[in-house]
Amino acid sequence: MKKRKTLKWLGIFVAVLLVAMFFSRTVQTITTPKIQKISATRGKLEEKIPVIAQLTFSQGEEVFVPGARKLNLVITQVLAQQGFYVKEGDLLARAEIPSLEEEKAKIQEEYDKAVRALGEQYTSAVRLAQDTPHNQLYERYFDTLQDFYAQRLEVERLAGELKYRLPEDLNTWGRGPAPEDTPAPQARATPEPPPLADMPADLRDPMQKAYELWQVSEQTFDDLRRVYMGNNREVTRVGGATFDHVKKIYELRRNLDVHAQAMLTLLSSARGMDEIRAPHNGYLTEFGLKRGDSYDGSKALYTISLAEEVPTLKADITDIKKTIEKGTKVQIDGLRQDLAVSEVVLEGGNKRFAVVEVSENIITQLGGIRSLMDNPPNITLVYKSSRTTTLLPASAVRSDGDGSSFVYTIKQNWGGMLGNMQYIISKQPVTVLEQSTRMVAVSEELSWVEIADREDRAINDGQVVMEYVD
Repeated sequence: MKKRKTLKWLGIFVAVLLVAMFFSRTVQTITTPKIQKISATRGKLEEKIPVIAQLTFSQGEEVFVPGARKLNLVITQVLAQQGFYVKEGDLLARAEIPSLEEEKAKIQEEYDKAVRALGEQYTSAVRLAQDTPHNQLYERYFDTLQDFYAQRLEVERLAGELKYRLPEDLNTWGRGPAPEDTPAPQARATPEPPPLADMPADLRDPMQKAYELWQVSEQTFDDLRRVYMGNNREVTRVGGATFDHVKKIYELRRNLDVHAQAMLTLLSSARGMDEIRAPHNGYLTEFGLKRGDSYDGSKALYTISLAEEVPTLKADITDIKKTIEKGTKVQIDGLRQDLAVSEVVLEGGNKRFAVVEVSENIITQLGGIRSLMDNPPNITLVYKSSRTTTLLPASAVRSDGDGSSFVYTIKQNWGGMLGNMQYIISKQPVTVLEQSTRMVAVSEELSWVEIADREDRAINDGQVVMEYVD
């Protein structure tokens, strides 16, 4: 009986102990932080960086219609679009010149007036000579004077660009032809010409030409002066009435020539302006013409790429901290093959761009020039570190208040109540070399330890943790 009672109490004790152990384990399970155990790996840090790439032509030719500065164009038909590949002579648009007839009428009216004025001058003095050698020489002098000053103006322009101060003595600007050898000595020695100015090489020919025109003008003036002095054996001075009459005829002829040239210039400018054609083979990189647009020649009508140029993709990488360099792998959605960065260029404002060369076949696979211009593609730069390091998930690397980094390593401890096994975490400092959005590269070798990651609540150094159980 006594033995039975003892066994009964022993059974009760064991049952209570088992219940206590059950609830103890349950409480421990509820209150202990859960973590995932991970192991570090060795490799090269890699990150995929998405960017937007613009289709870019290295150069382009802006196309103007010079005649439109005088005659405004109105676009009547557009036959091309931005992104089109065109060949030399292809018709891109048609236009009309609403003001052409009005401008022609204005010039014609002035031309007719000039013709009448010249005729009236002829008939005003029918008894007088209508031309004289004296008047011809007079006009020739003004022509030579005008030629000289036109060339002198060009020399002054060039000298300004070269920051060269022109000498005042025109005799130093150039030299005339060398005199022929004389068989007998002259009674009076020919004076030595002044030394030539020490001029820049780019000014020698223009200054020589100005000097020669000046010499011609001076000689013509001397011939004219001798007419008035009665010393010119070839040209005789005419009376004032005749001279003034012929002089007026020359003035009216020049005025008539001005209006005739204006008409020719107008017609020449208008020729071909009704059809806008491609100057050479290439892509229309900027082409926004619309029917009804007016164009006055103040800016480019459109832009065409250089002949046979294949564009590139260019992505702004200024804000990317990783080192993107020549050879960095590039992936593009919809393209089966990988590409590579061909060069990295620095542009204004310290902007950095990754340039990716593409072939015409790749452009076709991506939808063509126009599609790429309208919808710049998303590309992925695949950065890969140049060295092999310890790699950890970014979530496992933590930061202290002083900015240093650490991980929690896991140690097993057999102890506690009833001698069950426990996981205890320990703070392990690490040196971060670089990181991506997913992984962190550290300098320490950690392949021999297990590391805590993705805890379900805050954890601290020396704390007991439990592993997630699936």
